[in-house]
Amino acid sequence: MPYRIRVVLFCLVALFAFHDAGAKPFSLPNTRVVTLKSHVNGQTYTLYVSLPRGYVRHPERRYPVVYTLDADYAFPIVSSVTTHFADRGNMPPVIVVSIAYPGGISDMDAYHRNRTRDYTPTHTLKGGYGPEVQKLSGGGHAFRRFITSELFPYVQKHWRADPADRTFVGHSFGGLFGAYVLLTQPSAFRNYVLVSPSLWYDDKTIFRLESAYAKKHKDLPARVYMVIGAYENQAPPSHAMIDDARALLKRIQSHGYAHFEGAVRVLDRETHNSVFPAGVTRGLRVLLDAHAQ
Repeated sequence: MPYRIRVVLFCLVALFAFHDAGAKPFSLPNTRVVTLKSHVNGQTYTLYVSLPRGYVRHPERRYPVVYTLDADYAFPIVSSVTTHFADRGNMPPVIVVSIAYPGGISDMDAYHRNRTRDYTPTHTLKGGYGPEVQKLSGGGHAFRRFITSELFPYVQKHWRADPADRTFVGHSFGGLFGAYVLLTQPSAFRNYVLVSPSLWYDDKTIFRLESAYAKKHKDLPARVYMVIGAYENQAPPSHAMIDDARALLKRIQSHGYAHFEGAVRVLDRETHNSVFPAGVTRGLRVLLDAHAQ
């Protein structure tokens, strides 16, 4: 390489390095990260929290809370979407609380183990990330107890959260967990946004939970919005996500619960991995719009 070209390249590299040295990472405004140790299941959780833009200016006000799982991709999307809508009067200002794990998703194997343990309502070696990871499955009951008996009080203590206005957001296994909470402790949340819920899990155990709930209850006070990608019925027959969501909604609606509202929406051209941003945006817009001020 000619000498002059080497000099020019060296200068360009040095110039870019100089500019990058002064660069700062981007961070979402009005957010914080805290740690909460659970006495229910012994796990340590990292919480990503986003407060409304006017939180400090309105100390008298309490806010709805949107809780999400899979925090490392859900939190930046949900906090940005809710802020965008609130700024434009399409949604009330909300607090967003996302449940993450120490280390985030830097270790994907740990990520798979954590969500398998916490998001699944029953133990089975079938499906999911394979038998080795599935050995940890079935911790959904303890995770639900952590959320309702430890996380909710923690959020109430530290931020001005409205205890009567909680929204759940979950995707895939997270959507399965949301359906589990809906059919075992529906009052935990007012609204449920279930994106591509894995209702196929453990031979469709969620349908058995639905039957058990219906035998003991006359009402299901919740508002549920399920969103699935149009391509998600192209999975194996046991994973027919659209059909399962529609079947679950039909069964719930067949009982005529006075205070249940539900809908299933299929988004064109979306896959299981691509549907979350559009799905959660649509779900939050629909479920929270009635409170817009």
